[in-house]
Amino acid sequence: MTFKVFLLSLLLFSVKVLACKCNGEPSLKSSFKNADFVLIGEVYDISEVPSGFKTVQNILSKVKINKVYKSNDYGEFYQQTATLFGSPLHSCDVLFTQKGKYLIFAYEEKDTGFLLSDHCFVQKRLDELSSAELQELESLSSQYKKLSENSDTSNNTELTDLIVDDFKQSDREIKEQKKEILTLNQQNNRYKTIIYISTFVIVMLLIALILLRRRTRY
Repeated sequence: MTFKVFLLSLLLFSVKVLACKCNGEPSLKSSFKNADFVLIGEVYDISEVPSGFKTVQNILSKVKINKVYKSNDYGEFYQQTATLFGSPLHSCDVLFTQKGKYLIFAYEEKDTGFLLSDHCFVQKRLDELSSAELQELESLSSQYKKLSENSDTSNNTELTDLIVDDFKQSDREIKEQKKEILTLNQQNNRYKTIIYISTFVIVMLLIALILLRRRTRY
């Protein structure tokens, strides 16, 4: 019975460790800031592709783009259609498994050309958005475009160097490494707490045993 309880606790602890870790509750502003692309689009085709595991399938969701709020503007890329990739093996990936219109915040995967949405972004269907949220998106988009225009005219050389460096390592690898570091730090904190509690319990048990032996002697 004790062994079963231990296994259950271990399973629950593992699930918590593997869960997606976000830096606070996502908002429209934080999602807009961290995403490469922000758009309203209609998911019109969904397909499953092999993931390398027999019981797990990756999801490819084709999106017809209706409106773009933020984009890196690589020519005509991501202007009319895009493909969202999601894997159940990545705890932060959003899987678009239902057709419909969505507000989509996404990263760009330069190695594949896919867009990747994240649970650390706000996730809403279009009919769930309020008029105030739509106005906030318009405002964020205007601010972003102004900043982009200013940076383009003053920092062309620096931007070119950054783009070249970006291609050396995929966005997913960078983001996954950051999440792994965050997860490891959280795990270390948990392990420290467990060690402190275990040490305290052992010390208390030893004291209790010593007191019991003294009582039995007298």
